[in-house]
Amino acid sequence: MLGWQRNTVKVMGWKLACELLTSQWPIVAPAGSLAILIITPRKEHMLTIALPLTALLAFSGYTVSVMLQAEQSLVNFGIGLMSRPDTAQVVIDLYLLATLAGVWMVKDARARGRSAWSVMPYLLLTAVFVSVGPLLYLVVRGVQDRHKSGAATSVS
Repeated sequence: MLGWQRNTVKVMGWKLACELLTSQWPIVAPAGSLAILIITPRKEHMLTIALPLTALLAFSGYTVSVMLQAEQSLVNFGIGLMSRPDTAQVVIDLYLLATLAGVWMVKDARARGRSAWSVMPYLLLTAVFVSVGPLLYLVVRGVQDRHKSGAATSVS
């Protein structure tokens, strides 16, 4: 691909991302955020920190707004979901995935020389707010990796 073609693709990508961000459809706006992250110049820390951080902030903000408007407690809501087979299937599926994420976090922490106990706060967050634990773990992990790579380059 020639240089001018690459620049044209970037400009068209930015236009598309801006259109997606200003879309009237709530499901489309996150796609605009993702598109901006994808077409932004790729630095190693960009996707390892920015993508999970964006998802974490967006989902946490949405969760807080929903919880402030909720007419029942989180426990009662969960019990209500488990009382019907169709919604129970979704909850069970979600927690199976959360379990896999928890296993991955423990294995990743051990591979990085940390104890399994260091992941306990993330596992507790995962047990209550399924996505928040792994997303926060990815953000913290990305920041730690960035600091390590910065320290390694300053020593060299």
